[in-house]
Amino acid sequence: MTDSTPVDKWGTYELTLLFPPFTPTGPTLSDAPAPPNDPVRARRVAESLGTVAEVVEELPSRALDDLPSPGTRDDLDVVAVGCWGGLVLVVDPALASDAVVSSMAEEIGRQRALHPDARITGAVFLDAGQEFSEYLVDLPGGPALRVGGWDDEEEWARHGDPEEILRTLDVDPAGHGEDLDLDEDPRFVDWDAFLALALGPQVTDGDRSRLRPSLFRVRRSERGAAALADVWFG
Repeated sequence: MTDSTPVDKWGTYELTLLFPPFTPTGPTLSDAPAPPNDPVRARRVAESLGTVAEVVEELPSRALDDLPSPGTRDDLDVVAVGCWGGLVLVVDPALASDAVVSSMAEEIGRQRALHPDARITGAVFLDAGQEFSEYLVDLPGGPALRVGGWDDEEEWARHGDPEEILRTLDVDPAGHGEDLDLDEDPRFVDWDAFLALALGPQVTDGDRSRLRPSLFRVRRSERGAAALADVWFG
């Protein structure tokens, strides 16, 4: 049974895992051609998500920068997963979060338990009239960071120390531009660039335009269905 209830919000919701080795000893995303996607592994990753009860069907793949925004409730059950060498990227509307729902943070905790050796990041942007942004980093055996809030808030919530993240990775933010001034108001820091630094050169040098993830229609878990209802229709 289809559900054509219109969706009047849009956003981004990306979960990224990078597996060792963390130096570009193999193909990077800047290479041409890009490392091939592994569709079998991608399906296993989709099935591992706490927001997914089962994969119903595999859809024709699309370029990563050509994934459509959800227009109806049915579109919210489409999940993209790309596995390019040591890099795994998940694009799942049920991971969209707001100040109340913490779907991305919960999924990062789940993936950390499954993959203790991976570097994990999450990025959420939700336009619901007002804009909500959230950025998360979780390092293996090390520090974690969660920062974000609504665009009209005077101060964003922050848990963790971004400078500790970079120190752990032996990364000097100097030389990466004024947008990575961590003494600045968190609302004006380029957190997308920060997440790329946290993942490492394989991602920092990446060119997303040539990447084609696998695309799946899924049946939602109870948790995933509740998150969609609260964030997209609440």
